[in-house]
Amino acid sequence: MVIKIFLWGMLMGPLAILLELFVKWLINPTDLAGFIEILKSNSRNIYLFVSIVFVAPVIEECVKYAVVRFKVLKNPEFDEPLDIMLYMIISALGFAAVENLLLIFQSPLPGFGQVISLSALRFISATFLHALSSGLLGYWLAKSLREPAKKFQFLARGFSLAIFFHASYNYLTWIISDSETCLAPIGQICLTTLAAISMTFILLGLMAVAVSYNFSILKKLHSICKICNCRPSFWS
Repeated sequence: MVIKIFLWGMLMGPLAILLELFVKWLINPTDLAGFIEILKSNSRNIYLFVSIVFVAPVIEECVKYAVVRFKVLKNPEFDEPLDIMLYMIISALGFAAVENLLLIFQSPLPGFGQVISLSALRFISATFLHALSSGLLGYWLAKSLREPAKKFQFLARGFSLAIFFHASYNYLTWIISDSETCLAPIGQICLTTLAAISMTFILLGLMAVAVSYNFSILKKLHSICKICNCRPSFWS
């Protein structure tokens, strides 16, 4: 089950890219080819900014959630409240693995050392970002199943938090990658970049604390007694 969810998470990587391109086509059907060239060139363009900071977080959080929604909730092995958070995180790790590889291979960086630096940044920070944002959403998904009357309220809260943190992270990495915003160079690192890197780690730290706290709450709850039509009879 764990491997299956991880693999489904991996499959969501290419799907997310296609959906993001489709959204761009809906916005401007005549300029899709140009947008693809912008993605390949890593150019700082307003369309790319909107895609990375606003469109991508929504699509990526939705496709990671879809794996759990359609592959876990109907599965008889799903019998613990913690399963929801754990499977959301597993789906996110599969997604992050493919996304990291795609970004590394499309990167125009020529030097081996630069590729290693990019890999370290992506595999550490972005992987944590995906896992933590999905963990946050997983907690509220569990609460929505426990209290069906508040299902949409809890799901909306979970998606809002996951997308907000995801968008904030993307914005910070956008700043880090922008050499033009360097206002006060300190050696090889500019002050703006240093501040953005610090904020990124603070953001991930806050997310980790929230996920850990939510995890401890679900850990105290009893097992699911029965699963029927994908609507578990939750904890008494």
